[in-house]
Amino acid sequence: MQTVARRVVCLSAVLLGALAATAAAGEPGASPLFDVPKLDGITIDGKADDWGDRGFRVDALTDVLGKVLPAKNYNAVFRLGWEDKGLLVLVTVTDDVFLEPATKPEELWKADSVEVFMATERGSTDSYQAVIAPGMDPNNTNVRMNISDYRKTAELKKSAKLELTCERTKTDGGYTLEILMPWKNLGIEPQEGKEVAFQLYANDLDKEGGERFQLLWYPVPEANTDTFRMHRIRLAAKPSPPIKIAVTGAYDAEGRGQLSVVSTADLKGKQLKVKDGEKSVGKGKLEADGGRAAVKIELSKPKDKVYGPLTVTLDDEVLATVTLPQPATK
Repeated sequence: MQTVARRVVCLSAVLLGALAATAAAGEPGASPLFDVPKLDGITIDGKADDWGDRGFRVDALTDVLGKVLPAKNYNAVFRLGWEDKGLLVLVTVTDDVFLEPATKPEELWKADSVEVFMATERGSTDSYQAVIAPGMDPNNTNVRMNISDYRKTAELKKSAKLELTCERTKTDGGYTLEILMPWKNLGIEPQEGKEVAFQLYANDLDKEGGERFQLLWYPVPEANTDTFRMHRIRLAAKPSPPIKIAVTGAYDAEGRGQLSVVSTADLKGKQLKVKDGEKSVGKGKLEADGGRAAVKIELSKPKDKVYGPLTVTLDDEVLATVTLPQPATK
């Protein structure tokens, strides 16, 4: 099943904390490690009440080019937790048009849907994918799901049938989707310190024959073909800090770097600084942008033709570290 639009990925991305993301999928260490907390008392009912303020939060997602739509038109955020039975996923989607035209389960990805992927570890050959259509379209009111099996270990395929539990509730302006991804699907024994791989896409389609818009966590698509295109998550007692900023960047034709930053609305008015090592190479203030905050930062021309890893800071706190792709050669 083809699960993503074919696009040329020319930008690197994205994350809060010590991120070293590059567009070169397949490189061990190209993804940071995020701690996901153990949660008790969670019922899979499509409601966020029993989560409270718990879980590892991802509050900033963009498409592969760092673009977003106005938040009231489309946005998705999610949280992760774990329990003895499986990985817990809570997705909150805002959408102004609901369209789920697919009649075949294998085509659910083409319209409004959420896709989740899990692998035994980043780079593993054992993984699976679930595409969930929320049933928000008046013509398709039932939650529908399609699971794709990418596991290569024969014994695992024989011993565990792929299963997944999900429930959806409607909210003002969108929906909440709650998911349990059982450990038994991949033969995982859950315990603190255990590391697995995870990816999430959120898809939006507003009209028949239109172009689908896709938000994604790891900045390179097609996790179905390469589990290096997932993030590393670790089962823990406490969560990593929430992701509140997404950064994309590239070199222009003159060899200067440019960063595009999207953040949560509460960072509006904050001044960001960009450093290459100890050297300041750019700065910019986050301005309100469609329910979020955003800024484009022009960087000074690098002395040695290319930058090293760049840090994006706020009040001397590192919010993100990003490595730009190699500049185009003339």
